[in-house]
Amino acid sequence: MSEVQTVPLFVLPSGIFPMANEPLRVFEPRYKQMLDDCIMDELPFGYIAHNPDTESIGGWSQPGAFGVLCTVDDMKEQGTNLMFNAKGMKRFEIIKVIQSSLPSMPFGDIYPSVDDLVEQYIEDDPDGKLYLRATIRMLEDLEGELVADEWAEFLHDWAQHIVDVNAMLRNEEVDMEQMLLILEEEFLPYEASSLWQVANAVLDKEQDRQQALSSITATDLFVVIQQALREKNAQLNFIRALNDVDDNS
Repeated sequence: MSEVQTVPLFVLPSGIFPMANEPLRVFEPRYKQMLDDCIMDELPFGYIAHNPDTESIGGWSQPGAFGVLCTVDDMKEQGTNLMFNAKGMKRFEIIKVIQSSLPSMPFGDIYPSVDDLVEQYIEDDPDGKLYLRATIRMLEDLEGELVADEWAEFLHDWAQHIVDVNAMLRNEEVDMEQMLLILEEEFLPYEASSLWQVANAVLDKEQDRQQALSSITATDLFVVIQQALREKNAQLNFIRALNDVDDNS
């Protein structure tokens, strides 16, 4: 049976992948309360992308289906902001979202304190929070490994794509052998962490990133990445064709 727990949610336009580290800045009262709770109780939080196809509730964007459990590392105060690193750990699937105790309110440039906002709901909802929470089910690590030759071939195709993009959009000459060497030094031999790092670099669409997080096997994730690279190459070829038409006009 997969582990089930309730965690705070940090909902952003884009999510994070396992084994990744991301610097974040917090200035909203709801997330300041979340960080206080995480640090005081030594709890992780769920870093998750919002679902653009779901209507907001109480003015708050609603999360997607899959996210990554993170720890709070190296938190520092910088003026009225809290700076910290989110360290990605295991993936999870949301079972049920627990909404904020207060709706979103237009504060302007000056935010009220957490305590002032808590006073507005504490009598009616003593267990409530300013931030979203969710009951989640933890997902297992990816099953299986990729075939070494297929991974190496993908790195070659990715290197070629980077070279082509630079040549067309940036007018920069990038040496193919040098670019391939950079990718091979970074991502060979194959490891699960390398697969997630490449996913983070290649996958732009949130639908693809959610599908990646829902993967059961390494092959499932690899298929999503391969398809995304094929789409990028198709877009590049389309731009090339338009440029050729303009040049011949």
